[in-house]
Amino acid sequence: MRNLICSASLLALIVAPAYAQEQTQPDQPTQQDQAQPQTQVEPEGVIVLSEWRYDPLYTSGWSVDQAFDEATVVGANGDEIGDIENIVFDRDGNAVALIAEVGGFWDIGDTHVSIPWDQVQISEDAARFTVPVTEENADEFAAAGDESVLREGETGQVSTVDDDLATGPNLFKATDIIGDTAFLDNAARYGYLNDIIVNDGKLAAVVADTRAFGRGYYAYPYTGATAWRDPARYTLPYGPDDVVVLQVFDYNQMQRKGTMDTGTTSSTQPVPEADTDTQTAQ
Repeated sequence: MRNLICSASLLALIVAPAYAQEQTQPDQPTQQDQAQPQTQVEPEGVIVLSEWRYDPLYTSGWSVDQAFDEATVVGANGDEIGDIENIVFDRDGNAVALIAEVGGFWDIGDTHVSIPWDQVQISEDAARFTVPVTEENADEFAAAGDESVLREGETGQVSTVDDDLATGPNLFKATDIIGDTAFLDNAARYGYLNDIIVNDGKLAAVVADTRAFGRGYYAYPYTGATAWRDPARYTLPYGPDDVVVLQVFDYNQMQRKGTMDTGTTSSTQPVPEADTDTQTAQ
């Protein structure tokens, strides 16, 4: 009996460590797993800049900054009735409304009107934006009073809005981006966003002005609402090694364009040192 007990005890001493080791193995990578190369996954929705092309922007895109400065708003009867005040987008970059300042030629005085984007017709050179507003029906919009906040469900109809319009949580205005300081993903101050390019009714690109560093304009794909860290800061999801592949964005190649100071045409760009200070230049 004593020999049997000793044998059982010896067997337990041999088996127990092996069993304990077996219980800890599933949480540890095998040699085969460790040998597999680790690949870096790009964040969802981010376009690799080496695959990014300006051609669609040149062919059919138009500059919002130029539209602010040069385009005219035309009424349903063909008369010039005002100017573009702003453009409203949803968070995916879809244009949803044109904000026009109209009425300066009429007795009602200046009125800011929100027009659904699907009711706006844009000329081939993006110099004329035709809207379904006339002197006759503008009185109806003005009588409704100004709305100070435009929300997502309110963009489908023509309405008057406040001249200092705010937007709901799922919308933003072109001027919410234009003028923001641009940063790279390593917190390096890169320049500022002086323009956005719309193509086929969508915000296709943001344009960074890096002329303060002796260069020119560079267009980057719009990556969605996550680019904003605070109201005056736009973070490009690219690092210093990513941005050097881009050529200067040449406004002269745009087929739907007005005139613009295009700055230098250098094909390389400086990358500033990392700057984590969140204060932006105005």
